[in-house]
Amino acid sequence: MSCVTPGFRGRTKILFAFVDSRRLKPAARTLEFIPMSVARVCNPCVSPVENRCHIAKWDRVLLNALIILATLATPGRGNDWPSWRGPEQTGMTRERAPVTSWSTDGENLVWKVPVGGRTTPIVMDGRLYAITPTGENKHLGERVICLDADTGQTLWEHKFNVFHTDIVEARLGWTAVVGDPETGNVYAHGTGGELFCLSRDGKVLWKQSLGETFARYSGYGGRLQTPIVDEDRLIISYVYILSNWNTGKRKSGHRYVAFNKHTGQVEWWSQPGGKPFDTTYSTPVITVINGRRLLIAGNADGHVYGMSARTGERIWSFKLAKRGLNTSVVVDGKYVYVTHSEENHSTTEMGSVVCLDGSKVGDITDSGVVWRHDGITAGYSSPALANGRLYTVTNSANLLCFDARTGKQYWKHKLGRVMKGSPVVTADGVIYAGEVNGRFLILRDAGDHCEELDVEQFAPRGETVVDINGSPIVANGRVYFMTAYDTYCLGTGERLSQAVTIPPLAPEIAVDSSRPATLHVVPMDVILAPGQQLSFVAKFFDANGRALGTGEAKWSVHGVAGAFIKPGLFVPASDHTYSAGVVRAEAQGLTGEARVRISPPLPIQESFDGMALGTQPPGWIGVDLRTEIIEKDGSRVLHKMAKSPSAPYSRMRSFSGSPVTAGYTVQADLLASPRAGRRPVLSDMGLINSRYKLILLGYEKRLRLVSYSPIPRVQVEEPYEWNGDAWYRAKISVDLQGDTALVRGKVWLREQPEPADWMIQMIDPNPNREGSPGLYAYSKGTRPGKPGSSVFFDNYQVTRNE
Repeated sequence: MSCVTPGFRGRTKILFAFVDSRRLKPAARTLEFIPMSVARVCNPCVSPVENRCHIAKWDRVLLNALIILATLATPGRGNDWPSWRGPEQTGMTRERAPVTSWSTDGENLVWKVPVGGRTTPIVMDGRLYAITPTGENKHLGERVICLDADTGQTLWEHKFNVFHTDIVEARLGWTAVVGDPETGNVYAHGTGGELFCLSRDGKVLWKQSLGETFARYSGYGGRLQTPIVDEDRLIISYVYILSNWNTGKRKSGHRYVAFNKHTGQVEWWSQPGGKPFDTTYSTPVITVINGRRLLIAGNADGHVYGMSARTGERIWSFKLAKRGLNTSVVVDGKYVYVTHSEENHSTTEMGSVVCLDGSKVGDITDSGVVWRHDGITAGYSSPALANGRLYTVTNSANLLCFDARTGKQYWKHKLGRVMKGSPVVTADGVIYAGEVNGRFLILRDAGDHCEELDVEQFAPRGETVVDINGSPIVANGRVYFMTAYDTYCLGTGERLSQAVTIPPLAPEIAVDSSRPATLHVVPMDVILAPGQQLSFVAKFFDANGRALGTGEAKWSVHGVAGAFIKPGLFVPASDHTYSAGVVRAEAQGLTGEARVRISPPLPIQESFDGMALGTQPPGWIGVDLRTEIIEKDGSRVLHKMAKSPSAPYSRMRSFSGSPVTAGYTVQADLLASPRAGRRPVLSDMGLINSRYKLILLGYEKRLRLVSYSPIPRVQVEEPYEWNGDAWYRAKISVDLQGDTALVRGKVWLREQPEPADWMIQMIDPNPNREGSPGLYAYSKGTRPGKPGSSVFFDNYQVTRNE
């Protein structure tokens, strides 16, 4: 542990050598402290000869205090790379380039392992983590894998299935994991919508099913969001559609959700923008501008938003494009850099590179623009910011270098044909980049031009290109990157120790704490069973979003069935029925709300007769705007409308509650009304059980059992002649049998007796072990202004298998 002489003026670098008890290896870290503070701490042990402090002479309390200070001052340990754009969220490393040449034959190749995918790995505490596809055919899925960063040895993997998505096999595992240096935990967002918190050793500490619980929509192109860690929050965004919390706020959007990183509890959610144009993969960044801690991100509505990192409150917006934004912003001080390749909002040109002054951006068009270059289509790769320069790659793989302050373009260099990953730049101006068509490049910024140092072209495997879709990373004297087939670690024979300084964010400004500006009810989004008690708390924040603690409030209930039996303690009604709404807290002139839905446990019997006409089942996911309760054939039923031909509205995957362990049966009555015309058209309709679907196919007149439809991973079909305007009763049962699942289905005319035998069944050797029950429909025959074939549901039941 090195110190400096008291009285040294200016900012001081101090190198601490800590011993990590989990690895029993020293980890170097450089911090910056104000000299007066250093003098007070180090003066007792300053050596007049070598100016050294020896750990053995330190009081344990004082050492612990220094470790705490070090943790606060740096977002990572040593030179780790704990998130996809690095410890400073800029695609820059403060290390010098570990290598400037290498070869697949062995030059500067430390290790190579057959772990491939589309992602960007992270390195934290001596371990490399990544999310990748795994298995094939019926065993196809995803995994979070952990490798020893020094050797490439697999330490553990956590596998999970893919479900309820239209994303195809070739685009699995495209998000990146994020690590939390404070706890050692790793977080992953799977294609099926599961959000995992994993311990350093691969144990699942908590998880959320974003699709089944929060209405996440995935689309088919693979554009999903990577989470980030900020303080005690895990923050992720997603496009969502059509949930019903009975709050009167009925619109789809791009939502940001902050989960408690320790428990998975929802701390806040925010929907700062309008209707999403696309699914996107822009990852937020955290910074401090004007003394306020901000979360800044590109949005699916074409805007860039600055939000309070601790509350989600929208602070400012910048309207940039007419489609969604995919690239992540980078920030330097108050300057925010963003790129895209869609049509500009203010011009007809496609694409732009923009520098914003984050202290001046408001909701006025073009406010805060420092410089911009329209006509540059940089919509896939996120920019990198290093050494006062901004590096961005166009969709056609041209690497451009700009002066970050003035926007002056220094040079342009052709990398290949297509670029999806993002470049990484070192402190000495070396650039690492992977091009989609199997080229890995090492370049140097030579000032007024770009110099190629090394280009490796991976040979095709048969007729298949060895593509590179993720980004390289630099950590602790090593370069890591992933191709479709392998993960590589580059470095010299002896790791070069490089002590780097990670400057802290700008200081936050405290404002008058006697007058809170924001009140939040936490948890802000919950699902409860009838009679299940939950304590809510009122949290207060100042005008800059700084937490002021909890306090007393006046509590009330709106829409959801239940009551507060004492301040903050909510008890839902004991009725075995669905309910949804909000609980509200009021204090000091402020109001905060939390969404609550009540979902009864199994067994469930829902006839819809108790629901109001023109409404939707309260608390169900995937039903709002495209369903309604109507009268039909003497009873109230759920009507799946067929008014819009767009895919998000045509297909309905509705979920009636949270995921439950497999081993239950779903049953309901179904009817499809043909679309009138020369050729009658019937929609598809069916049931959902444990992430399997039983579907009556309208065109094909067949029964289908399936999970993960785009492949499909598992699927069987049987012929079944069925007609429109007739009520059928369908049943799907899932039974776990050791390492397999038995999935069975049957359908019959409602007025006839139930068949004794199952009509269709399959064995899944890689079973879904849980999932939400629900209803399925896909509307067909819909045209603009002309409704298609409607589907109706009645007498919905979910029962536990004996």
